Amino acid sequence: MFNLNRLRINLTLLNTGVLIGLLLFIVIFLYMILSLDVENNVNGDLQIYCSQLANEIEFLERERSGEVVTEEEKQGYLEYSRSLVQNNIAYIMYDHEFTVLDQSAQLPFTTAELQQIAGDYFSENREKYLFSNYKTDDRNYKICTYRIVNKNGELKTIQVMKNMALEREFLDNTVKIIGLITMLGASLSFLGGYFLSGRSLIPIKKTFERQQEFLADASHELRTPIAVIQTNLEVVKTSGEETVDSQKIWLDNAYGEVRRMQRIVEDLMFLARADSGDLQAPKTAVDLTFLLKVVTEKMVPLAAKKSISLYNNVAEDLLIEGDEKQITQVFVILLDNAIKYSNEASMIKINAQMVNNGIQVQVIDQGIGIPEADIKKVTQRFYRVDKARSRTEGGTGLGLSIAKWIVEEHQGELRIESQENVGTTVTVVFNKGETN
Repeated sequence: MFNLNRLRINLTLLNTGVLIGLLLFIVIFLYMILSLDVENNVNGDLQIYCSQLANEIEFLERERSGEVVTEEEKQGYLEYSRSLVQNNIAYIMYDHEFTVLDQSAQLPFTTAELQQIAGDYFSENREKYLFSNYKTDDRNYKICTYRIVNKNGELKTIQVMKNMALEREFLDNTVKIIGLITMLGASLSFLGGYFLSGRSLIPIKKTFERQQEFLADASHELRTPIAVIQTNLEVVKTSGEETVDSQKIWLDNAYGEVRRMQRIVEDLMFLARADSGDLQAPKTAVDLTFLLKVVTEKMVPLAAKKSISLYNNVAEDLLIEGDEKQITQVFVILLDNAIKYSNEASMIKINAQMVNNGIQVQVIDQGIGIPEADIKKVTQRFYRVDKARSRTEGGTGLGLSIAKWIVEEHQGELRIESQENVGTTVTVVFNKGETN
């Protein structure tokens, strides 16, 4: 049982680990996608701002040289520069001598710092726009540097800056939220996995417990006849002067226990082969009417020892598909049980008839019956309501287990109804066999 619990924990940890790994991969992937998307959007916006400011340089140079500029040009430039400020964009423009043509009211960098960044345009940049990330404890900006040459061959420089604090905060919060969801998901996965693995292990635990009980019962069942055989043979062994005839009672006892042990071993072998899937028999057309009559006739001498009457009420032409030997074994087991647990001078009925698309066979006795709490258990291996009486009657506690397995292998159903001190009805339903 300890190994099952350890297996349960290991399976839960494995599933949780796989989930966490998958979630981490998703988190990293989403973060990269979001970061790339934010970078691309910001870069695209800064490129547009640089291009539009480049178009205004000529206006600024004309205005600075004293040339006449229209009021419409002034108003257009002022509105555009205000829109940059509203969008949290800082900017600066230089002429060919690196004299400032215009700049936003507040710059996050000194002119020297910006000129140093602009100096990297030709040394590091291979594109039309140079993007620089500038991050310190108090500043987190993306700078776009753009240079053009006018018709006079003069170099102009435009730099646009955007505060990335909001974007970085958005990404950080997104990662925190996803991380929190990951932790929550991992916790729920662990708890849910532990719960579900416990549920899934219930059949295994039950099987394990039944196996332990089965082994204990089998050991007990085999130990009893072995002890009886040993005791009786020891009596014979210590009576060296006695004849075989005088020791017959002890030898008969030993022989009877050998036969009983043989039945137990044969039944155990049958069930072991059934559990391993090795017990397969070819299915052929079986005349159930004839089979039931033959089985009943074979059981008449056994019933006569207790003055029990067997009554057959079997319809004609009942055909099924199956293994004749195994089906015979089912009804031998059911009739044998009915005789063992019936009172003397009572009656057992065997009814067989067509029902819907199947065939129903009932074995009805007037025996001691089965307590309601034990009805569902009597098909378990080695389970017996009255173990002392069952052992006296020579039962192994495996018959109904074998019968149930055979019936279910033939796609049938075995049902038990019983009332204490009134009797028991065992119903077997088979699908109707196809005949050609």
